[in-house]
Amino acid sequence: MRKGVEFWLRVAITLALVLLVIAAPSVLLPFIVSLVITILLNPVAGKVYALSQKYRLKWFPYDFAIIISFALFIAVIYLIVVHIFVPFVSEFQEFIKGVPEMMSAVQQMIPELEKQYQLNVLPPEAKSFLAKIVQDIGEYTLKLAQFSISAIFSFASTVIELIVVPFITFYMMKSGSAFINGFIHIFPERFHNHLNHLFKEIHFVLNAYIRGQLILSTLMALVVFIGMWALNIPYPLVIGLLAGIVEMIPLIGPIIGAVPPVLLGLLQGSAVMIKVIVFYIIVQQLDGHLVMPKLMGTIINVHPVSIIAAVLICGHILGVVGMMIAVPLVAVLQILLKHMWFYDRYRN
Repeated sequence: MRKGVEFWLRVAITLALVLLVIAAPSVLLPFIVSLVITILLNPVAGKVYALSQKYRLKWFPYDFAIIISFALFIAVIYLIVVHIFVPFVSEFQEFIKGVPEMMSAVQQMIPELEKQYQLNVLPPEAKSFLAKIVQDIGEYTLKLAQFSISAIFSFASTVIELIVVPFITFYMMKSGSAFINGFIHIFPERFHNHLNHLFKEIHFVLNAYIRGQLILSTLMALVVFIGMWALNIPYPLVIGLLAGIVEMIPLIGPIIGAVPPVLLGLLQGSAVMIKVIVFYIIVQQLDGHLVMPKLMGTIINVHPVSIIAAVLICGHILGVVGMMIAVPLVAVLQILLKHMWFYDRYRN
């Protein structure tokens, strides 16, 4: 590209967008929420519109299909809030109050377990190390639980940012390709095909990941809730929803989600704890070898070591939210690097 006025104008526009995001990152929130909702509702609106065409309703515009999909979405959210979220809040408050007492009881049970399973051979340093691990696990569990509920309320309290979400979502569903085409046409014509292919790949990966992860988290929350209820573990709804949330953290999330029920099972006896551990091992094996491959396939083709590194880095920078978005960020970054590094191969 010849570095004339046109080139530097494009550079200035790109830098202005980057600086805008850095200066006001909250501006991205409604667009990210709208993007997720658009990905979820687009198939619904498409099916509604296809049914209208099947029955030859010529007067039925695509805008009506979008509005119907919105109404269904609002109805589902209302049912979730009334029948799941409200009971969850009351049970969650009891869980938060009981965490310190639970950790104290677990620490008091350690000497009994040492005698029962003849663990007295462990040196004092190892015993203090294990006690420190149990304490840290309890504190981290409490922080994670508090974060989950505070994140929900803080997210719901950003009314000013979220009030524009329905409008952004409507126009994304109606003419989302216009935004992409507008961005692509900032660049010279010889780059258009390449950029169009790039955005199609990114859309495909994000689309598959968000839908697959939502189904996976919902399924995990339901299975864990039923399992904890069947094993008579306290706070089954809280444990189930926490399992669904930490399922969004790849690799290490399920391990974190298994800690509270294991400790609660330990309070009821080592036999109950072993049952909980076996339950989680079976669920995680089915999840990792059957459910996740079926839902995700090879969409997120990222090496596990890269995923762990991304989770740790994003977690250090953005906390729990960073750990949750690490995988799609790495997937998008991989696509960008592939197209930039091997540009000559993909431009045609």
